[in-house]
Amino acid sequence: MKKILIVGAGAAGLIAAVRAAQTGGNVTLVEANTRVGQKLLKTGNGRCNFSNLHISPEAYNHPDFVRPVLNVWDCTQVRGFFEDLGLKSYCDEAGRVYPVSDTAASVVDVLRLSCRRWNVEVLEGFKAVHLTDTQVKAEDGRCLCAEAVIVTTGGGTKLLSGVGHRMVPFSPVLGPLATDTKPIRGLSGIRVKCALTLTRADTVVDRECGELLFRDYGVSGIAVFDLSRFAKSGDVLHIDLLPDMDQEQVFACISQYIRMLSWRGKSDMLTGLFHKRINEALIRICGTDVHRLAETIKDFALTVHGIADSKQAQLTRGGAAVFEFDPFTLRSNKNDALYAAGETLDIDGRCGGYNLHWAFASGLRAAECAV
Repeated sequence: MKKILIVGAGAAGLIAAVRAAQTGGNVTLVEANTRVGQKLLKTGNGRCNFSNLHISPEAYNHPDFVRPVLNVWDCTQVRGFFEDLGLKSYCDEAGRVYPVSDTAASVVDVLRLSCRRWNVEVLEGFKAVHLTDTQVKAEDGRCLCAEAVIVTTGGGTKLLSGVGHRMVPFSPVLGPLATDTKPIRGLSGIRVKCALTLTRADTVVDRECGELLFRDYGVSGIAVFDLSRFAKSGDVLHIDLLPDMDQEQVFACISQYIRMLSWRGKSDMLTGLFHKRINEALIRICGTDVHRLAETIKDFALTVHGIADSKQAQLTRGGAAVFEFDPFTLRSNKNDALYAAGETLDIDGRCGGYNLHWAFASGLRAAECAV
């Protein structure tokens, strides 16, 4: 049996261990923490949105690289793999896939139990600090060797740099955005359904639709998280507060509200259109100028300052440069016995199960190719 060493027992590492053992490998899985799958337990607010019906290469930062893996391990295949392990799943109206238990612990438990079933040796508290060819050394001096090594240590780790792999700088993504706060004063905690456009030097960078949450420091929400993958300081975020109406329709609507001023009063002129605090912000900015109100409702613009709080970011961008790995096998171009999967590689995708799907799909593919 070929000896396989997997470094990192997160989503990619756990599923790689199961798959490698299933396909005939003699597998050892090492983890720096005292328990496997700790980060996985926190995903999806503890519910673990682990895939999406709409998985496609275009949802990732390197679509050509992820395409071969996603062709082999699409949503149906990944769900089927978990089904065989005993995990039942369902899809919500947006195509997001969850375990029927709605708990991430179920996902971790079926992977943990499957490692036991397939005789995977699991070593917890093994903090890998150095990698040379097929040898991994721990901080406490322990050393392990194997015929093939799969690195699945996640975002923000540089283990692969020790064997000459170029590392793309790390940065937090899929998080809230800090913006100028004067226009949104008093709006913290208010949610709106809207359309968002991110521009840079008057050029459109990305567009998203969905729910936005105003915060004291800027904006949050899933649509904002997706935009954060592309946002830079100095960009402008354009919020369309009534995306189902064009500007002429908004102008006509506001004109009707203006005619109610005689019995409503200025402070109540937009009552029934938005949340009271949004109405107050619009009136504070525009007064009763119909043209300006219509323009601002269709383009409530905020200057972006960057990710608001890296601790709230769901993902770390960066990692091992993908051009140094074979996209079909995830094997290193520098070392035939070395593989990588998950966030260890410079891959990031949209919110909604795309990143966990990549972790699982790439872990599965790296494992079967390594064996």
